[in-house]
Amino acid sequence: MMIKKILLLVSISALTACNTAAPVTQTKQEDKPYVTYIPEEYVSISCVTHGTGYIHSFAIEEPVHSGPVGGRMAGGASCGGIIAAGYALPKTWFPGMKVKVRWNRPIKGVDSWHEKTTNIMRYDEAGTIYVHFFPGDQVRVVSAAYNGPGNPGHSISDNVTVPPPEEQ
Repeated sequence: MMIKKILLLVSISALTACNTAAPVTQTKQEDKPYVTYIPEEYVSISCVTHGTGYIHSFAIEEPVHSGPVGGRMAGGASCGGIIAAGYALPKTWFPGMKVKVRWNRPIKGVDSWHEKTTNIMRYDEAGTIYVHFFPGDQVRVVSAAYNGPGNPGHSISDNVTVPPPEEQ
């Protein structure tokens, strides 16, 4: 019992030690670069299928705040569970937040990789990232602090098969 408590404390310490702000390079009007820090929250990731069949594995790229995409990939498991991956998500949503999503949907035992860049839907508070897969290789990415799929407060119901419009 004592070992479980110690492992829990070490895990929590390790995850909170990673909770730092990411530097972002921007330019002043004089075209001299300077660094701005965007506070981030480290969250878990999960995925939901909406009539797409089995997703063998998926990964989502962390947004690069000075450009549309380009961070490290996090993920790797099939849909259905939550991955405590330490995904760095800005605490505050801002327009133009895009991520690249990669997923593998094997067809007759042969890997079939897909990739799409999409917006992260507007959120009020950073929370678990849910990647929603729809037919026709449509993908929507949602951050939900307290309301996962199936809960009335989640922005995409888990029983729909048509994706909502992609927000800008």
